[in-house]
Amino acid sequence: MPELTLPALLQRAVVSHPQLGIHYVHENCSMDTQTYTELLRQSTAVACGLRSMGLKAGDKLIIATENNRETITLLWACFLSGIVTTILQPAVTFNEHNPSAIKLLTVFRQLGSPFIITNQTALGNHEEFAARVFSFSEIPPTEGEISFEPAFDDLAFIQFSSGSTGDPKGIMLTHRNIAFNMESIATGLDLQILDPVGNWMPLYHDMGLIGYHLTPLSCPADQYHIHTIDFIKNPAIWPEMMSRYKITITGCPNFGQELLIRYLKRRPEGHEWDLSPLKALLNGAEPISVKVMNDFNRSLKSYGFREEAMMPVYGMAEATLAISFSPLMKPSVVTMFDNEELDKNFSAVKTENPRMLKQSRSIVSVGQTLRHMEIKISDTDNAELPKGKVGHILVRGESITGGYYHNPTATNDLFSNGWLNTGDMGFIFEGNLYISGRYKDIIFVNGKNYFANDLEVLACQLEEFNFGKTVIGGITDSKTGKEKVLVFAAAIPEAKAPEVLQLLRTLMRQELGIPVDELILIKSNEIPKTSSGKIQRYKVIQRYKQGDFTDSRFR
Repeated sequence: MPELTLPALLQRAVVSHPQLGIHYVHENCSMDTQTYTELLRQSTAVACGLRSMGLKAGDKLIIATENNRETITLLWACFLSGIVTTILQPAVTFNEHNPSAIKLLTVFRQLGSPFIITNQTALGNHEEFAARVFSFSEIPPTEGEISFEPAFDDLAFIQFSSGSTGDPKGIMLTHRNIAFNMESIATGLDLQILDPVGNWMPLYHDMGLIGYHLTPLSCPADQYHIHTIDFIKNPAIWPEMMSRYKITITGCPNFGQELLIRYLKRRPEGHEWDLSPLKALLNGAEPISVKVMNDFNRSLKSYGFREEAMMPVYGMAEATLAISFSPLMKPSVVTMFDNEELDKNFSAVKTENPRMLKQSRSIVSVGQTLRHMEIKISDTDNAELPKGKVGHILVRGESITGGYYHNPTATNDLFSNGWLNTGDMGFIFEGNLYISGRYKDIIFVNGKNYFANDLEVLACQLEEFNFGKTVIGGITDSKTGKEKVLVFAAAIPEAKAPEVLQLLRTLMRQELGIPVDELILIKSNEIPKTSSGKIQRYKVIQRYKQGDFTDSRFR
C-alpha cells in the first residue's frame, strides 16, 4: 500500500536511481536534463528562497510560469516546505476576454491574495496583484536545508477544476490522495523503470502534472516534456520525440490527435518515425470520439503505431486524476448501442444488425475501475442501478478529494452518502464502463434526453460542421416554455448559413426526430474551452442569453 509523502518519494528516487530524471525537449527535439538528484538540490534552494520571502508551511502560492523546468522546480520547492500551491495557465494579457486571466484572478481571490510566480510582467500592472507578483529569477537563491516533514493526510496541492460547466473550484488533494492515485496509475500501466514517459500536455492540467510528471517520478522512470505551445505550433514534434527517445507511455485527447492528423494530411512525406515501442497512449480528458480515434490509428499505423496501444481512460480532477483504464495492450472496445433504448428507456442494448446503423450510437469503453477506487451507477435518488442501465456515475476511494477549498456549499453538493457525484452519466455493460455525457449538457426535447456531445457528433456528419468547432445547447423559451435547440458553428460562410441550416434540420429530423431552432455563426476563438479541450457550452449559452450574436442568428 502506498504510504510515502511526495517529498519522501523524491528522496527515494534520488537514492535508488539518481541518474534518472526529467528531460525538457526543445523545438528541434534536443533536450536539457534535470536529474531527480538535481531537482532535489535546486528545489531545496528555491524553498529556502521562498522562506526568506516570508512564506511558510500552510501558505498559498500560485505558479503561472511558461517554462516547464521553472514550474516543476517551484512545485517541488512547495512540496518540500509545506507551501500549498496551485499551477495555472500563464495569462499573456490581462483583460475580461482572456479566459486564463479571468481564472487567475478568480483563483487569486479564492486563495486570499497569495504570491504569484510568473514571467508575465503584464500581471504586475493590475492593481489587485500589486506587490504579489514575482518572477522565478526574483526568488533569492538561498543555501540551507528544509526540515519540514508533511503528514500523509496533509493538504499537498490545490488543483483548480477546468470549469467545463461552471466557475473553477479548488480541489484539495492530500499526499494520501495523490499517492494512492499514482500507485493505481502505475499498476494500470505496468509502469517500470525502463518505461520512458512522454508528454506535451500542460502541467496546469491534472493529466500533464499527475499522469506524466508525478507518477513517473514515483516509479521512478525517465520523463520527457514538450512545451504545449511547441506541440500546437508543430504537432510533429510529439511523434519525433517518441521515436527518438523510445517513449513507451504517452497520452493525447481528441483535439491533440486531430492536430497531428491534419498535420500529416498536409505533410505526409519525409517522416521516419518508429512508434513501435509505445505500449500505452492514454486517450481521455474529453469525450472520446470514435472517428478521431480510428483516424489517428490509421494515420500512424505506417510508423509502427499499434492500435492496441490506444488506451481509452476515464478520470477527473476530483478523483486526483484516474478512475478507470482500458486493459493494457488490448484493442479498444467500441460498442454500438440502440439510440432509442439509450435515450428513451435509459438502457444499454447492443445492436449488431448492419441495417440498424442509423439507429445506433458507437461509444468507446473506458475500461474497468482502477485499484483503490469504486464506481456505482445510480438514479436521481442515489439508488444503485443494475448493469446496463444509464444513470449518474458515482465514485469513492482513497484518491477522492475531501472537497473544495473554502466552498462548503459546493463540497456538500459534490457528495452523497460518501460517494462523489462525477456529474457524468454512463453505464456498465459487459464489465466495462461507458460514458454517455455530462448531466449538465443534457438537452430535453420531445420527452427525451439528448447529450450535447452526441448531437455535435451527428452534426459533423455534414462536411460544413467540424468537431470542436460546433457547439449545441438548449434553452427554455420564455414564451412557449419549450426547449429550443441552438447550434453554434464556426467556419461557415454567412451566405451559406440558410442552406446549411436546412441541411442540418433535415439530418436531425431524419436521424432523431428533433428540431433545430437556430444556427448561430461564431468565430473559432469564441468557443471557450478548458485546458484539456472540453467545450464550455454553458459560457456560449450564457452569451446567447445576454443578447450576443444578434447579427449572426439564422432561424
